[in-house]
Amino acid sequence: MIEVADRGGSRPRRSPRRFAGAVLSSIAVLVLAACGSSAGAGDGGGGGGEAGPTQLTVGYFPLVHTATAVEAQEAGHFADAGLDVELQQTAGGAQAIPSLVAGELDITYGNYTSALLAAQQGLPVRIIAGNDVGADDHALMVAPDAPYQGPADLSGARIAVVNLSNIGTIAINAVLEDAGVDISTIQYVELPFPDMAAALSSGNVDAIWQVEPFQASALASGARVLFKMFEGPVEGMPVAGWLTTEQYAQEHPDVIEAFRTALDASITDLDGNRERLVELVPTYTKVPAPVVEQVALPDFDATVDVDQLQKMADLMLEYDVIDEEFDVSSIIVQ
Repeated sequence: MIEVADRGGSRPRRSPRRFAGAVLSSIAVLVLAACGSSAGAGDGGGGGGEAGPTQLTVGYFPLVHTATAVEAQEAGHFADAGLDVELQQTAGGAQAIPSLVAGELDITYGNYTSALLAAQQGLPVRIIAGNDVGADDHALMVAPDAPYQGPADLSGARIAVVNLSNIGTIAINAVLEDAGVDISTIQYVELPFPDMAAALSSGNVDAIWQVEPFQASALASGARVLFKMFEGPVEGMPVAGWLTTEQYAQEHPDVIEAFRTALDASITDLDGNRERLVELVPTYTKVPAPVVEQVALPDFDATVDVDQLQKMADLMLEYDVIDEEFDVSSIIVQ
């Protein structure tokens, strides 16, 4: 059974300040996807045994952080847990959730903001395990000669994020508001992570959210870190984890437990192990080993922290990403 942390001390929600980005298009995509096929890709068996290994289709976005899934495959942890896993690369958590709901994936890696948004809109998304917590591997970066010296200087800035209703936008809003910035003046621009550094260099945006390994690449190109994104009001906030559907979780609890077992073994392999990440990450991303040697290592954690996720949901309400209070414990699979 996965550990569910309860660390106490809920944070009182601040008076609402409305988030400037629109999220209706993301919601529409998710709702339309829910109308797709609900048949899972798995064979419906258990975690191994006489019937043989259970087939499982797992989606992952090619980041340093998803080395957990690739290591579980390469090191045989999935096989040891009785799983025959097919890994499928996705375009990110917000794009992977429609595939999950449509039954094209059994489990997928996704950021928690997208997962909570989908669930609050009525989609049957469930959280089965954590993966990574915000740390030095996420940063808000600016050009080397930019006038900005800290979060308070970013009033009116154009900031590149991978999705308007994403964990990055929530974290940036929280840090900027904590620094006294009127976040209604911020213009968010959606860009893929690999395209952000070029947009910064060309002056099309003033700041970019970079996660490893893109942060190391941006540093190498001359960009500088203005602030670490998960500090102050969002310090230690979980970023992403592993998701399934309500139906799949109910019908295949043994498979969920087997997946968690393999994930735990993978995290044990990778925690603080730069040498292994240097070997592994270039095999499933376009990031060369010399860049991986420079990345800030992720803070891997399979724990699902209910208190921190509830804080995230409260921030999503405050920034108008969701339209009513949401109890995150309702979508965590024990």
